[in-house]
Order: sequence, then structure tokens, then C-alpha cells
Amino acid sequence: MPVSEKEAKFKYCPLLTTHDDKLKFCQGTMCMMWRAAGPDAGYCGLAGRPEGLAAKN
Repeated sequence: MPVSEKEAKFKYCPLLTTHDDKLKFCQGTMCMMWRAAGPDAGYCGLAGRPEGLAAKN
């Protein structure tokens, strides 16, 4: 599900944790797993391609 980077910044990342094992928020375009899905949208590449995008390519 592609989301805007603003929306992504309020979702938890399973790879980013604090020193006491609490989850941190998504870093959006600052993360190597972030995949662009348009000019203002993207998704986490760790989760795989969203179904709607996979059908286009």
C-alpha cells in the first residue's frame, strides 16, 4: 500500500529499535528499503511490492 512520506513517518519500522528494544518510526526516503511509487508516495521495500504496483510492471 503506497503512502505519502508524511504518513510513513508515523508507522513503526521493525528494523529500527532503541537501546531498550522499543520500535522507532519509519525514516521514509532516508531508508535504503524505501521504494518510490510516484512523485509523492512510496512503500517499504522490506514488505515486498504492493499488489497494485506488481500488476503494472
